[in-house]
Amino acid sequence: MNKLVALTAAAAAVGFIGSASAADLPTKAPMAPAPMVAPAFNWTGCYIGGNIGGVFGRSNENIPLYPATFDINMSSVIGGGHIGCNYTFAPHWVVGLEGDFDWTDLKGDELTTGSGGERYFQRWNWTASARGRLGYAWDNWLLYVTGGAAWANLDSAFFSSTIGTSTSVSATHLGWTVGGGVEYGLTPNWIIGAEYLFAHYERKTYVCSACGPVDFDLETHTVRARLSYKFF
Repeated sequence: MNKLVALTAAAAAVGFIGSASAADLPTKAPMAPAPMVAPAFNWTGCYIGGNIGGVFGRSNENIPLYPATFDINMSSVIGGGHIGCNYTFAPHWVVGLEGDFDWTDLKGDELTTGSGGERYFQRWNWTASARGRLGYAWDNWLLYVTGGAAWANLDSAFFSSTIGTSTSVSATHLGWTVGGGVEYGLTPNWIIGAEYLFAHYERKTYVCSACGPVDFDLETHTVRARLSYKFF
């Protein structure tokens, strides 16, 4: 009986000591949420660069005197330069402003629906835009949308037929543009990219010396490759 009492007391003592030791152990703090990781490339800063690609245009002509309505379809190489600034926030979102100027040789002609020899000719020689940009960055990549004001310069437009050619007219058309693109940071300073822009330019009326008033607009689709240098 005495042995049973002694064994019971010893077991109780061991249990008490184990409980006390466990109580003395530090409790594990709850795991903190993983911090948001910013993109590897720093998109904040200003840049300057060049671009080259192709532009496809359509101009709708209207000659009320005939009457005649028709389209002139055109295509050309396009190239020029751009400059802009970006700011990163939240931390993957990037907002920015950009301006560009591009030379082109967008020209074409079409029958006026008059006699077989009557054609109306157009040639546009530059475009420009001032746009906002909003993008999402991850690692060294930036995917963005863009939009703003645009301008296209009409180098010449004239009517020609077997009996003569009208006086050429020229002007600059105001419009708007929207699009998007993707960029990749090659180094802390060099960025490559690709971009698509759709632009619509206002309809204007011109007086054709051989065919009366003519009014037309212009729509373009531009695809171009970009190379930019981020200078700060």
